[in-house]
Amino acid sequence: MGSLGDHHRKAFDKSSDVPADMPIINYAKLLDSSRGKRKDEFEKLDKSLRTYGFFYLSDHSISQDLVDEAFRWSKRFFDLPVEIKEKVAHPASGAIEDHRGWAQDGLGHVSQLVFDADQVKQLRVTSPECKETLEMGNPHPNSFSPPNRTLPDDDLPGFNSFVEQWWDECTRLERSLLHILGQVLQLEDDTLLCQLQSKDVCHISWAFYPSMPIAPLTNNMQRRLNAHTDFGSLTLLFQDMVGGLEVHDGNDFKPVVPKRGTVVCNVGDMLERQTNGRWKSALHQVAAPKEVMIQKSFEPNKSVVDRYSIIYFGLADPEAMIESFPGCEESGKWKPTMVGDWDERMTSAQWLQKRLALEY
Repeated sequence: MGSLGDHHRKAFDKSSDVPADMPIINYAKLLDSSRGKRKDEFEKLDKSLRTYGFFYLSDHSISQDLVDEAFRWSKRFFDLPVEIKEKVAHPASGAIEDHRGWAQDGLGHVSQLVFDADQVKQLRVTSPECKETLEMGNPHPNSFSPPNRTLPDDDLPGFNSFVEQWWDECTRLERSLLHILGQVLQLEDDTLLCQLQSKDVCHISWAFYPSMPIAPLTNNMQRRLNAHTDFGSLTLLFQDMVGGLEVHDGNDFKPVVPKRGTVVCNVGDMLERQTNGRWKSALHQVAAPKEVMIQKSFEPNKSVVDRYSIIYFGLADPEAMIESFPGCEESGKWKPTMVGDWDERMTSAQWLQKRLALEY
């Protein structure tokens, strides 16, 4: 029995023109006091996490005005001169404590479950990405989380205070969803997932995909972001309306069409392990937008436009042992460890470090 499901091994599969048939889960119904409405929405959510590992969330607690403001701040940051962004430069290091700051295009490179340095070096040439990111953790004073690299207020007035507001809103929503997931799993203590994130060491990635030629994307020579699974528990993804996100459904990659007013939520590796494979940490990537892919012909020299996304990664506390929840122990697709060739059990920090080590 392999330690990771087969869906982790298909990072180079083809893309489909047919959008992923992911349901829209109504957040208000998940909280509804009517048992019937909640039960129906719980069942729809459970089925989506088993099938795709992804779902759209509507009617949630973060206002569209605030989401729009977040994207305006993102554009302001990435539009800054390079010499300003370099003040918060992400070091060329995959250490957890260094995973903060602006990663210029070409610094970070995602590969799926490739842990050999020589192979990663080769993949940087054969499967380059096109992106910049701003990586940050908890913006509030927190002894459990490495400090952020923050710009002086004079360089981008108001940004640091907005980051604190954005962090708080995302954290509030993610914790509420974790409580709901505990109820869907019918855990004896449905707050268990929340308890495992008591130290607030989650992560936010502000991502910018600059305009680039269409040809390498349509020819599968390049992706804006290579296929990967997320490291943590539950991910909240806010995307603009440009498109390009694709999720692997077990056969091929399918577009996740942007839907204004929704958050795209997905299961990460840790949550898949904790549910013993019941819920899927699905491969996903950023390629050409669906509207480009379905064109029968296109101008070879044409470019796709800038794309922005903001991702909140839920992460268990560093010392938390990542193992099956009570009630989820029956035989699944996982061995007792996160990676089959490791004999010891693994903590959240160990898994995160293993995945980050060769990314920078």
